[in-house]
Amino acid sequence: MTPTASQPLNNHRFLFWLSLYVGIHFLVRLAMGGTLELDEAEQIVLAQGLAAGYTTQPPLYTWLQWGVFQIFGHGVLGLAILKAGLIFSIYFFVWQIARRLISSYQMALLAAFGLILIPSVSWESIRDLTHSVLATAIAAATFFAVIRIYEDRSALAYLLLGGLLAAGMLSKYSFAVFVLSLLLAALSLPAWRGLLFDKRILLTVFAGTVVALPHLIWAIGHLNEIREFIGQQVHAESDGGFVSGVIAGLGSLAKNIAEFVLLLVLVVSLIFPRLYRRRSDAANDHYLLVERFLLAALVVCLGLILFMGTTQFQSRWFQPLLILLPVYLLARADTEALSGRRKAIFSGVLLLFAGIIIVLRFGQFWLAPYMSDRPNRMQLPSMAIAEQVRQAGFESGTIISADNLEGGNLKLYFPDSRVLTARTEFFNAALSHQSGQCLIVWKATKHTAMPKRLRQYLKTRGLADLADQSIQYPEAPYQYLPFASYKLGMILLEDGSGCNTQ
Repeated sequence: MTPTASQPLNNHRFLFWLSLYVGIHFLVRLAMGGTLELDEAEQIVLAQGLAAGYTTQPPLYTWLQWGVFQIFGHGVLGLAILKAGLIFSIYFFVWQIARRLISSYQMALLAAFGLILIPSVSWESIRDLTHSVLATAIAAATFFAVIRIYEDRSALAYLLLGGLLAAGMLSKYSFAVFVLSLLLAALSLPAWRGLLFDKRILLTVFAGTVVALPHLIWAIGHLNEIREFIGQQVHAESDGGFVSGVIAGLGSLAKNIAEFVLLLVLVVSLIFPRLYRRRSDAANDHYLLVERFLLAALVVCLGLILFMGTTQFQSRWFQPLLILLPVYLLARADTEALSGRRKAIFSGVLLLFAGIIIVLRFGQFWLAPYMSDRPNRMQLPSMAIAEQVRQAGFESGTIISADNLEGGNLKLYFPDSRVLTARTEFFNAALSHQSGQCLIVWKATKHTAMPKRLRQYLKTRGLADLADQSIQYPEAPYQYLPFASYKLGMILLEDGSGCNTQ
């Protein structure tokens, strides 16, 4: 593709709109204040320190979150900054790839923002996802790095690719599906095959090994737990045999791919029906790699069903695999004869859906009473509950919670305390003081008794006797839903030395 004089202008135009879009979501999240979603609460708990591993998920997101917290504080601001940066990166690298596949800069811009028509990216990623967002950002960057190797074939590019591949595996173990799909796509094309057999590919292997080694050693020591977690994710409970398993896997694959792409494909097909015509021009090598990659991703998923017994998929797993679908579709639709009116219509549709997403984001918090009579996590009265806990006598020390949500929300208001939860049994936050109070908490809205999980967690730490202490129940109405209330069960010990176990 030959650069034109309009390239710098269009770069600036894209960056302006992307910054505006991401910036609005960033400000909305800050305005929601000190209440957390599930994945946010997990990061508040885990990013209290650095470790080679934390849970059955890889650690890179938490490493990054820990670094951001060191600069901006351990709270919502740090959470929002990292998420905004990753969302920005996804769109930015997709844009960089689109510029190399699509001759029209306007169509390339529309292709990048076509991600707005993928709900898993435009809604779920902004609302709560963490590891999937990071894996998707790294997948887009990795694909762009492969293109850069094709363009300049430098040793530095090979080293960078190795680092990115390792980073992807450190973000989400399912990133292996992306790597295998990309490898198969490159092997299927002569123009790309030579890059794999270049001796500098050893630099890629070296860089990837060095980056991934610390966590790899940790993961080997927790292999059974990781394997069990992955098995629970991909295998639905079924007493059927091989055939029924394959049918279940194919059904789940089809359902989740449809959920992922349906809106995008429907809108693009209606506005740009020529994308289904046979291309009369010679497709460039970048376009062919994307096409083969999408096909290879489908083949790999089918292989998981047939040879690994996978019976269930989730829509968010397809983010790294289908992130380039808008680019591919609009590259097929892009011709010199394409009318400006169709581009304008597509731009209008993107603006409409971007507006809908922002309104829905507001709806999670301020508009909730008008949309649903059921409270959501963003309406938890975290500040009011924390104030009652403070009035009950807790100032700082060790907080042990049944779930990340309760522990994470309290950490926002008691920043000098460490939090341990029954959901993150592999990780212990370091002690900041040898003494302090001990606070044990759990959600008691429906059932006031201490959950079995928390009792077991205390027992494994030699703290079973703490479960029989006097219980208090702070309670407050949900934000913007005064007819429903949230209750917390808590046990407060003034002498928290018994909780200070590693």
